[in-house]
Amino acid sequence: MVAVRGQRRTLPELSEELFLDIGDSATKRWRFAVLLILAAVIATTGLLADSTATVIGAMIVAPLGVPIIGTALGIVIADGRRLVASVVTVLLGGAAVVVIGWLLAAVLPDIVPITRNSQVSSRTSANLIDLVTAIATGFAGAFGLARKDVSDVMPGVAIAISLVPPLAVVGITLQAGDPNGAFGALQLFASNMLAMIVSGSILFTAYGYANEARESPHFKRSLAYGVVAVATILIAIPLTITTVDTVDRLTVVGNAKAIADDWAGTEATVIDVAFKGANLEFVIEDLDVLPAVDLPAVLAEAVPRGTPVVVNRVGGERSELGPVP
Repeated sequence: MVAVRGQRRTLPELSEELFLDIGDSATKRWRFAVLLILAAVIATTGLLADSTATVIGAMIVAPLGVPIIGTALGIVIADGRRLVASVVTVLLGGAAVVVIGWLLAAVLPDIVPITRNSQVSSRTSANLIDLVTAIATGFAGAFGLARKDVSDVMPGVAIAISLVPPLAVVGITLQAGDPNGAFGALQLFASNMLAMIVSGSILFTAYGYANEARESPHFKRSLAYGVVAVATILIAIPLTITTVDTVDRLTVVGNAKAIADDWAGTEATVIDVAFKGANLEFVIEDLDVLPAVDLPAVLAEAVPRGTPVVVNRVGGERSELGPVP
């Protein structure tokens, strides 16, 4: 057990922080519901407006991390009833955020098209870096909850981990008819959730909370650990594939930019090249007229066949040039 003195929270204190049925349960559940709804609304509007600051605000407000870390504590202390309650809270809360995201996306104006919305697109392709970040954040969150003297880290933890925004993206992309984007956002949420449970379980075990509770004869802590470990491995496999694909795309983008620089000529400047969904989009400044040479054709040596090519001229038009032959 980690040597701790004085500032370590007792198990009853930590349980009251993480389980909604301890203490004034009615008030705690009401507060959780209100904050979750507000966070979902803030996150969805921030995503639709492509506003980073607004989305960060939603992260700070969102209370979804509490039952997720509560799940970790339920495993460590072998409290099956509270473990199930925490999991159900996460699932119902997550479903509520998805529904709110879908409804708001259906009624609010499409200010920034989904295909060009950086806040949405950045949450539809999770990778191993996101998983590592979530593990470190889970350790920080569990450490902050286990000790009385470092509780001020929690706002930073809320900002570092992405829970409500990916769920809102699931609703937004489903409403937009993009099931692949919805799956990617759900994958991001699942990886973050599992990472927090894993790291929280490890830290709470190291802090000796398992020794303060009797394991129920109807609950096998080792089985719960095994389920979480297998689920984490299963989620890490597609994240690894996505990471490799991301590296490949970065190589394609670099090669495409070099080709586009030559294509645009000396008077124009290629400001940005990036995949936006399936499209490979070029942002070019000072390009009054598209060159006669077909850009998709000259990209054939560096870009996968069939990739749609789009050129956005700064202060000008958006031109869809067709797929790479």
